[in-house]
Amino acid sequence: QFRATDSALVGAEALIRWQHPEKGILAPASFIDALGESAAVLETGRWILRNACQTAASWRAQGLPHIKIGVNLFPAQFRYGTLLSDVDDALKMSGLPAEALELEITENIGLGNNEAVLAPLQALRAQGVGIAFDDFGTGYASLSYLTKYPLTRIKIDRSFVQKITEQSDSEDTAIVRSIITMARNLKLEVNPFRVVGQN
Repeated sequence: QFRATDSALVGAEALIRWQHPEKGILAPASFIDALGESAAVLETGRWILRNACQTAASWRAQGLPHIKIGVNLFPAQFRYGTLLSDVDDALKMSGLPAEALELEITENIGLGNNEAVLAPLQALRAQGVGIAFDDFGTGYASLSYLTKYPLTRIKIDRSFVQKITEQSDSEDTAIVRSIITMARNLKLEVNPFRVVGQN
């Protein structure tokens, strides 16, 4: 993730891929729903967290910019109550500061808006971990989520951002401008980033 204003490197996101023996590298859309309901989901979530934190810590040790690493969460990590211990273990094993980790939730996690989701997010935010609402603007999430959850960032869904160019009509940019304004009024970061490497 590169900041749009000055092209500074500010973040990266852990993106899982499956090396299928016959079909080659598969993007998450082809397997993430099945994985999320499988017996392997909790261990996979731990593996992703550990590897993301270790990678970010190794970059820092090599003198690279101190960026945030983003990790998407599975609903199962909330259902089974493992998220706090998983994050704690990943940070301790890697030595990565909590402030360098950003956890991403989507509305399929947040829609329940229950204590099983809210409590661990509040505890993690108190430790310094960032909480981002991913794919914002495309689903059914209530705007009240933006004040109920301990969010630090809104990530506008790429379907809106990809349409914007310097020649875009005002109608094409209206939603994005509105979300950015709302986020700033709520003292949340927003993602006006130039993002590379998501294919």
